[in-house]
Amino acid sequence: MKHCVCLFFTLVILSLSTPIQAKSVSQAMIAKMKSMDHSHIPIEVPKGAPIPALSLSLSKDVMTGYNLHIMLQNYVITPPPVNAKSMDDLMVTHFDKKTGSLEGHAHLYINGIKVQRLYGQDVHIPGNLLKKGTNSISVTLNNHSHMYWTVDQRKMVATIYIDTQSPDLIKYQFEGFPVQ
Repeated sequence: MKHCVCLFFTLVILSLSTPIQAKSVSQAMIAKMKSMDHSHIPIEVPKGAPIPALSLSLSKDVMTGYNLHIMLQNYVITPPPVNAKSMDDLMVTHFDKKTGSLEGHAHLYINGIKVQRLYGQDVHIPGNLLKKGTNSISVTLNNHSHMYWTVDQRKMVATIYIDTQSPDLIKYQFEGFPVQ
């Protein structure tokens, strides 16, 4: 079974990256792939594209909860193209016409659970989404079909660990590709 799953994902990735190879994948496989949640499948940043960078900052909101700010380089967070009519349209790599940077969106995870998509660089996190004590807040960069971006098989992710009961809110910060 494990080998079947690996073969399936290999075929999916090959069908996304090479149009000629995609034709050899059955129509049933393509239909299944289009209906899948792609948020746990990697996609490599294209060779020659500027490498995105991602960092996070968090502050306590004056009223309630927390405010997360996403700092980016070489990446433009945007909603999916309005003219997208199918998953095929979303699987195409999109670049910003002005900067040449990759376009896509981000996914917000709290304590390992995907909470929402992000189409902007600032988001309010309600306090009731966090438990008392230590929590992790992670953001991944994703293409419009929800696959997460990688460079040399390293995931584009930033994570902060916070303690809601400590005056020093942020306890630890990890950024695989930090903003300089």
